[in-house]
Amino acid sequence: MTDFSVVICTYNGEHRLPLLLDCLRSQQVSSSLTWEILIVDNNSRDQTACYILTQQQHWPSLRYVFEPRQGLAHARRCDIKNITSPLAGFLDDDILPAHDWLQRAYEFGQAHSQAGAHGSAIEGQSESYPPQGFERNAS
Repeated sequence: MTDFSVVICTYNGEHRLPLLLDCLRSQQVSSSLTWEILIVDNNSRDQTACYILTQQQHWPSLRYVFEPRQGLAHARRCDIKNITSPLAGFLDDDILPAHDWLQRAYEFGQAHSQAGAHGSAIEGQSESYPPQGFERNAS
């Protein structure tokens, strides 16, 4: 059993996953923390499966599951059925976590075992500038 599962649901994530996996490779975690990455492919039509298969050759703790029923709810249920740890952190395929995200999420889960869920701040990286007036809706 692992200590922590990083769970990623993706749909046509072939081009988004490399940046995310690079961030996860460079996570600063204690050597005693065992963790896995579970990628649930939510019926992608691109080369997501081939990309993950290639990555698995160099990263044994990277697991892949295919969920044919479209929709995040189906993908999340599939995640929960397939994790091997008591704690899980969910990332979207377009989120790039901070270098200490995994360690901090694990430590929070250990310190607050009564919490069923917790979240963290997200800083968006847009491909273009938001429209004028967007800042009044931003958190």
